[in-house]
Amino acid sequence: MASKPPRDSELEAILEKVRQVRNFDFRNYKRATLQRRIDRRMAATRCRTRSAYLALLERDTNEVNTLVSSMLIKLTTFFRDPEVWTSLRKVVKELVRKRRPDQELRIWSAGCATGEEAYSIAIAAAEAMGPGMPGTELKVFGTDVDEAAIAFARRGVYTLQQLEGCGKEQLARWFVPASGGYAVRKEIRRSVVFGVNNLVSDAPVSRIDLILCRNVFIYLDSELQKRALARFHFALRRDGVLALGRSELIPFAAKLFAPEDLPRRIYRKDGRQELPWVPQHPMVPPGEPPEPSRRSADAPPPPAPQHAFLRDVLDSHPCPLIATDGQGTVTLFNQAAARLWSRHEKDVTGKRLVTLALPGLSQELLVEQSARVRAGRSERESGDGTLNVPGGEPLAIRAQVVPLRSESAENAGLLYAAHDVTALRSLEQSLQRANDELNTANLRLQSSNEELRASNEELETTNEELQSANEELQTTNEELQSTNEELETTNEELQSTNAELDATNRELAHRTQEIDAMDFCQHTIIRTVSAGVVVLSATGHITAWNLAAERLLGLTEREAIGQLLWTLRIPALSRSLLSRLHKNLAANHPLRQEMVRYQLPHGGRGHATLVATPLILDSQVLGAIILFEDTTRMSTLSQENREMKERLKA
Repeated sequence: MASKPPRDSELEAILEKVRQVRNFDFRNYKRATLQRRIDRRMAATRCRTRSAYLALLERDTNEVNTLVSSMLIKLTTFFRDPEVWTSLRKVVKELVRKRRPDQELRIWSAGCATGEEAYSIAIAAAEAMGPGMPGTELKVFGTDVDEAAIAFARRGVYTLQQLEGCGKEQLARWFVPASGGYAVRKEIRRSVVFGVNNLVSDAPVSRIDLILCRNVFIYLDSELQKRALARFHFALRRDGVLALGRSELIPFAAKLFAPEDLPRRIYRKDGRQELPWVPQHPMVPPGEPPEPSRRSADAPPPPAPQHAFLRDVLDSHPCPLIATDGQGTVTLFNQAAARLWSRHEKDVTGKRLVTLALPGLSQELLVEQSARVRAGRSERESGDGTLNVPGGEPLAIRAQVVPLRSESAENAGLLYAAHDVTALRSLEQSLQRANDELNTANLRLQSSNEELRASNEELETTNEELQSANEELQTTNEELQSTNEELETTNEELQSTNAELDATNRELAHRTQEIDAMDFCQHTIIRTVSAGVVVLSATGHITAWNLAAERLLGLTEREAIGQLLWTLRIPALSRSLLSRLHKNLAANHPLRQEMVRYQLPHGGRGHATLVATPLILDSQVLGAIILFEDTTRMSTLSQENREMKERLKA
């Protein structure tokens, strides 16, 4: 097996930072997907290196939240993949048909993102149950690790774009218009319960009939996939159904589930095998002792009747028992021991056990082995011996010695228990004889096996070649599966990016319409102004020339637009005035010229006022605007007014 590539220390540091801030562990997620999402955030935040991005995460916790949201791709719609939903509707109808009248149909949408899938399966179940549904008979659990996504799902309000998978009848039946889109009807919302749940670390929902977990496993490595599948197996009822994404062909799933519709990744729980799920971190409730507490050493001794009862129990025990104190003196010799060794209890009590020379108890057991148990170096020792019975077969004795502890857990002595293993020894001898006979038969078969070995070696060679070919095919299949998962992940990311680009394009189109309208209004206003308006670019080229300019300056808009003002021959503007105008605008200085004499279009002479203003924005020169206003009539009226005043004075 090829060794795993070394981990990127900077990438691991970023994942550790996410785990510290958000308590979310991405360390077992596929590295290629994580690297793409991190690189995308680095480009958005203009961080050129991962160390710079890690420094940004250290000082900005909001960026950590943004990174986690980016890693958890939430691309989902109502009734996504119609072919899969056709099969799921059949599964739901079967579950409804097999359901007992008093049994609740329980469905779990794991990794539900913003809730579209959970509501979709609730609608499909309600339609399968018939009119008047759903009621209390249906319960759908939608879970995800992203709290923001769960909060969005609880609101249950979606746009028309998110509801594209719903037909017109479903939209009219299960949704009502709301601010911002359409809201799921209360009948469905009451049947769906949303909550935050981590598939690989939190306890699963129990007693489930159908689990939907689509396009989640493509982001997990094999270890997390196995852990999540074990939780699903525990959560499902007998013959429950599991639906995965179409790109998630997980070999481990076939060991726990029976394929129901393999092309669409629908499995059924094999009810014959149970895989119990045990929490990873069992906890002891506060205040509760981890094990039953012992009775305190200073507790009062049991009453005398209890001693008598315990003595009756020991005497009734069929196993011979001998108890000694710390010095090896016999303190208990039950009736089974008295019958075995033909000794009365009062004859042995108070004497050293090693001096009684009881048959079957070896000296090694009574001295060396007992010393090890008494010193605490061993918890149990045993020894074998033989006891001759007059007029009968000898008895095989196996004696065990264990420490005898007081209520304060102190070593109060030793307890010896003798077991009759005669039948066991006889059985061992019989087994030995049978083993010898089998060895003889094995020798006879060995020659035949040698003849078959040559043929077997040829078959093994062929099998090895086939196995090698199978391993190559399996490796190729795993590579193709990995490539398929990477492509599916990339496709998810591209779809998410396309959705963002569509929204941006719509916003740009709206802005373009507004700018076009403003440009039209501006152009219309400029053309209708009574004064001649000339707009220049930063290089002096004409960009606007209104109707009044055509009338007063003698050039049409088509002749003037795009031309350099200083090179044109304009009857109304003398060369000296153009030169002065050019000089002032080049220095970004405004110019106002009163009483400019020019020739009127009908041949007469007129007066005008010329105002030139540079257009400057944030120290950047955008061009200039020139206003040429005819003041001939005003000058004539002023002259007539002066003449009239003079006649009046005369």
